[in-house]
Amino acid sequence: MNIVHNACEAVAAQDIIKFKVNCSYIDKFFINVHNSGEPIASEVITKLFQPFFSTKPCGTGLGLAISKCIVNAHNGELLISSELLTGTTVSVQLPIVIK
Repeated sequence: MNIVHNACEAVAAQDIIKFKVNCSYIDKFFINVHNSGEPIASEVITKLFQPFFSTKPCGTGLGLAISKCIVNAHNGELLISSELLTGTTVSVQLPIVIK
């Protein structure tokens, strides 16, 4: 929920946020949240998962840190890529577990 909320806050009201689920791998799947808002500077991306780091005036800096901990606890990965022409994509990669 935090990732979706962040995507909504990063764009103008008329912009589109895209969700994509990729299940084409045997052992993992991806949930991608993409927005076309302003890109995130590379020096900021490296800090986004640090507790108490925020780019928002009233942010606590805990949302992405906690999200990453949750994903990691499930043996997954949380990745962020951001470019001027393509926008920002947050990708949650989780393993497929068959019991």
